[in-house]
Amino acid sequence: MPKVKITKQLVEMIAEKDNSQFVSTISDKVNGLLSLAIENLANKVSYISPDNVTLQPINEIFNNSFVDGSEYVYLLGVENAQLQLNTIKKEGLWKNFKKRVIYFWKNRKSLRKKKKRRRKKDTEKPQQNINFDQASYTIFDLAEDLQQSLSNFLTETSMIYLDKNTIQIVGKEDLGSNVKIVIHVISQEKQIFKHFISMKSGYLDINLGNRYHLLSEKQFYVGENLTKMLRIFNSLYFNVNGRLPNQIFVESVLCSVPEDLFAGDDIYKVYLKIVNYISLKSIRNIKSINDPSKTIHEDKVCGGCGIGFNKMLAEIGNDKI
Repeated sequence: MPKVKITKQLVEMIAEKDNSQFVSTISDKVNGLLSLAIENLANKVSYISPDNVTLQPINEIFNNSFVDGSEYVYLLGVENAQLQLNTIKKEGLWKNFKKRVIYFWKNRKSLRKKKKRRRKKDTEKPQQNINFDQASYTIFDLAEDLQQSLSNFLTETSMIYLDKNTIQIVGKEDLGSNVKIVIHVISQEKQIFKHFISMKSGYLDINLGNRYHLLSEKQFYVGENLTKMLRIFNSLYFNVNGRLPNQIFVESVLCSVPEDLFAGDDIYKVYLKIVNYISLKSIRNIKSINDPSKTIHEDKVCGGCGIGFNKMLAEIGNDKI
């Protein structure tokens, strides 16, 4: 990507570009699509219903700093203790994966014969619907079933992908050009979203209540310039790194900036003051707005954007991006 000189006009253009109307239209479509799919799925799976599911935007949609290159990223939180427990229990079976591979390799000839016989018998029997097993149903099973349910309400031109518990939807006819929807199907416990990482690491807690409170408090004192600075940093970071930054990371950085530096009607001057301040600060020691007891370096929810952020600051220092 060719680098361009950062000018006052460029910074002002990024700050003033408001995509909120378009974002709202897409968000309404996503909400409608998920409502239909969940109602359809609730007839099969007792763990899910419109009453225990929350669709929560988490990236630039959350803070109204949507820029070119942004995707529509959501958490689909399901509040069900048994589903949460099943996920941990079932993932523990992978501890024996190596033993199972050895067993299947040693017995591959006899198992292959059995598989052929079983396949022959299966073709003779009528196909039956798979029953819902409450004892073993996990968040990954739910994501797979939700993918199937969503496909009932999308046209054939749309593509819907599944990777573990993450669903991605791309469909020009259903959603519009260059629109990508990403939905992470996860557990929820009251106001805390719980994203399962692994048997060893367990659940990663995402506290959107803390994030919303601290962002709202900052915006109350500094006004719309907070949102404009988020747009500027998102756009510059994207052009340097080829991807958008983790929003909790960027929000934490800007929430650590003194309020008086946001003052002023000239957003370019505000931008210069804030960039100069951040350039002299140790970013890794900034507190996370997801969990103020941790720094953005310690909090895994912040996504490890330190290297990319410092790269962006270096390019800003050269007046190029």
